[in-house]
Amino acid sequence: TTTTTTTTTTTTTTTTTTTTTTTTTTTTTTTTTTTTTTTTTTTTTTTTTTTSTTTTTTTTTTTTSTTTTTTTTTSTTTTESLAPRAMCEEDTDCQTNAYCFVDEVYEQANPGETRNICVCKLGYHPEEGRVAEDDIYPKSGFCVDLTKEDACRFPDMCIVTADNWGICPYCRAFKYHEDHGGELSLGLYVSGSGSSLSDLQYYKNGDSVNCGNGADRSSEAVWYCYYDAFGYPPAKPLTYLEMFWVEDPLCHYTAYLYTPLACDFAQ
Repeated sequence: TTTTTTTTTTTTTTTTTTTTTTTTTTTTTTTTTTTTTTTTTTTTTTTTTTTSTTTTTTTTTTTTSTTTTTTTTTSTTTTESLAPRAMCEEDTDCQTNAYCFVDEVYEQANPGETRNICVCKLGYHPEEGRVAEDDIYPKSGFCVDLTKEDACRFPDMCIVTADNWGICPYCRAFKYHEDHGGELSLGLYVSGSGSSLSDLQYYKNGDSVNCGNGADRSSEAVWYCYYDAFGYPPAKPLTYLEMFWVEDPLCHYTAYLYTPLACDFAQ
C-alpha cells in the first residue's frame, strides 16, 4: 500500500498602502470679509478584506475686528464784557455804599486836571470779584460791611505808629513791646462801628501779661475827621488814617482814629 501525503501551503500576502494627503489652505482677507477655501482629498484603498481610510479634519478660525470711535465735544463759553464808563459824576454812578468824590490828591499833583472816584464809605472796604457790575470803572468793587464780615482779610487797612501801637480796624489791636516778649494783643474786634462815642468799636480778650490786675487787655476805638484835628490843606487820600492811643485805666486802651472819610462831607 502506498500512501501519498500531499501538503498544500497557502500563503496570504497582505499589502498595506498608506497615502498621505497634503491639504493646502488659501485665505484671502478683504476688509472685514474672510474667505477660506479648503480642498480635501480622501483616498480609500481596499486590499482583500482590509480597508484603510484617511480622514482629514479642517479647522476654520474666524477673526473679529472691533473698531472703536471716540467723539470729542468742545464747549465754548462766551463771556460778555461790560464796557468801561466815564468817571462818576454823582453818587448813583457808584456801587452800593460808595460815594462819588473829587480826587483832590490827584488834582494837587496834576494842576488843571479833574478826576472823580468812587470810594466805599467809612466802615466798608472794596473787594473785587464778588459782583461783576461793581468791578467796572468808575465803580471800585463791592463794598464789604466790616462790622459783619471778616475785616482781617484786608491787611491794607492796618496802621502802626512810630512807637509801635497798631490797629487793624474791625479786626484787632496790638502793641509791640520788647520788654514783654514782642507783640502784645490789645484785643480782638467784638462789635461796634466806632462812628461815635455812643457806638464805639470794642476789642476784647487781649494778653494779660504784666497787667498786674489779672485782667485781659482790651481796647475801644472811635473815628474822627482828620481835617478837624490836623487842618486843611493839604488834602489827604480819602482812606488816609492816623491814630492816637491812650491807656486808662491799666491795660485798657482807647484809639482815636483820624481819617477824611469821617468828615461831614463824606457822610
